Amino acid sequence: MKFFLTITFILSLTMCFSQAKIDSLYKTNGEVLLINVTEITESSIKFSYPNEDFSNTIAKSAVEKIVFKSGRTQEFSSALNILEVSSCLDWEKVQISKIESEVAGLEKIESVGAKAKGMTTLSSLVKLQDRAYNKMKMAASMIGGNLVYILDQNTEEAISGGEYSSTKLPSVTVSGMVYTSKKVSESSIVPGKYRVEMVYELRPNNYEIKPVSLVSENVEVVDGTVQMENGYPKFMMKSKNVKKVENFTVISANENEMVLSTIWTSRGGKKTYYNVFLKRI
Repeated sequence: MKFFLTITFILSLTMCFSQAKIDSLYKTNGEVLLINVTEITESSIKFSYPNEDFSNTIAKSAVEKIVFKSGRTQEFSSALNILEVSSCLDWEKVQISKIESEVAGLEKIESVGAKAKGMTTLSSLVKLQDRAYNKMKMAASMIGGNLVYILDQNTEEAISGGEYSSTKLPSVTVSGMVYTSKKVSESSIVPGKYRVEMVYELRPNNYEIKPVSLVSENVEVVDGTVQMENGYPKFMMKSKNVKKVENFTVISANENEMVLSTIWTSRGGKKTYYNVFLKRI
């Protein structure tokens, strides 16, 4: 009888602990939610937080996987193959999307735009579009984005001028919003002394990212140097290599290096993008 009561007590405890377990939802941006999943639909996942009855919804595209309280794991594949972009050197990994639902759950950064104009009336509109899209992908990579959602596109075909009319060259103008699937956390930034290894820039009228002639420079990162603003780590620095701005954003960081991003905007509104690579000494 005593043995039976002991077994019953153990089973009761096991059931209590099992009921106390919750589901773990892993978002594509690295965040983990401890929740109770109530429903999975074609495009979203419904859930509630522990000890709450209110139902919440998250886009399925923003979820990497769910580890259920039973131990079963369900993974979700995005319609887009969103790759990690650490700096401007990864610009070819940036994805282009025209479907609004594909950016659900991603973090919005800011808008970018590009224009490509043909040299002659025979210039290919397809090649001009590719050039404009590539320029946007470069700009997106330099601010830490890995996806550009197209907001607007204007295509103008060539017009051959005659005796009383002028020739019009073909052009493609595009604008988009940059998104990222993962932001840099403050904890990933390691204090210490860093050396400026490389600086890259993307000028308004250029279609290539180019290195800047480097001036020897060291930077010291101490507690309080980096401030979080709207979820993004900001870094104030007077740089010999990027003299026109002092406000930088950390777009990637590990124990050995960091990549900083900044933008200089001219009076006419044209933007020059910079990436500063720091190596820990």
